[in-house]
Amino acid sequence: MFGKSKKNKKNKKIGLALGGGGAKGAVHLGVLRAFEEEGVRFDAVAGTSIGSIIGGLYAKGYGWREIESVIMGGGVNDVAAMFIKRVAGSGVDEMIGEIVGKTDFSDLKLPFAAVAVDLDSGEEKVFTQGDVATCMGASSAIAPYFRAVTIDGRRYVDGAYRNIIPCDAARALGCDKVVGVDLSCGRRSTANGKKILDEMYPSNGIPVCNPTQKGYSACDYMIAPDLAAFTSTDFRNMGEMFDIGYFSAKEAMPALLAAIK
Repeated sequence: MFGKSKKNKKNKKIGLALGGGGAKGAVHLGVLRAFEEEGVRFDAVAGTSIGSIIGGLYAKGYGWREIESVIMGGGVNDVAAMFIKRVAGSGVDEMIGEIVGKTDFSDLKLPFAAVAVDLDSGEEKVFTQGDVATCMGASSAIAPYFRAVTIDGRRYVDGAYRNIIPCDAARALGCDKVVGVDLSCGRRSTANGKKILDEMYPSNGIPVCNPTQKGYSACDYMIAPDLAAFTSTDFRNMGEMFDIGYFSAKEAMPALLAAIK
C-alpha cells in the first residue's frame, strides 16, 4: 500500500478522484481492476455523478468485482433503466438507496466526498457527512432527467455542472497525492500533429483534454482515455469501455506510480 516509505516517518495519503460521465463510468471499474492487480490501494476517494456512486462503494470497502456486481448485476438493461427509463418524477437517491442501503459516511472504511451543485445558488457542495445514498443521489441528479435531491432544505443536482473531476475534493480529505480519472476526454481535431500533442501533453506531462477543468490542476496524475466514440448513455458498450479503462490504467501505471510516490 502506498504511504509506507521508509524515508518518511509520516505516511503519505493517496487519494482517488472519479469523474462524472454516466455509462462511461464503466471505465472506472476497469481502472479499479488494474489498481487491484497492481496492489494499489487508496486512502480516500472523491467522486462526481457516476464517480460518486462507484467511489462511495469503493469507500465502503467493495472491490471492483463487487461494485460491478452491485451496479451491473442485473444486466445492461437494468442499468439503462436506472439512468434512463425512470425519468419522470424519479428520485435517483431512492434508486441508489436500493443499491447502497442505509449507510452513514461515518460507517465507511475510507474518507469519502461526493460533489453536487446547489440548484438555487449554483454553488458547488462537497458532502462528507450524512446519509451516503442521499448524497450520492444529489451528486448524480442529472437535470432534467432526475429531480433535484433535497438535503437540509436545499436542492442539489449533478456535481458535474461545477466540478466534473473532483481532485481538489480528494485532496481536501487530507491526501498528499491524488490520482484522477477523466471520462470527458476525446476531442477530435484537424490541427497538425504537433499542436495536438502540445494540447494533450503539456510540459507537466499530464494529458489534458480540457485544461479548463479544475480537476487537472489539483491532481498529480490524470488517467484520461480517449472516449470520443462513446456517449454518457452508451450502455450497450459498457464492456468495451471497461476494457479501455483497464488497459489505459495498465499502460499508465509506471508513470502514475512515479508521479505519486
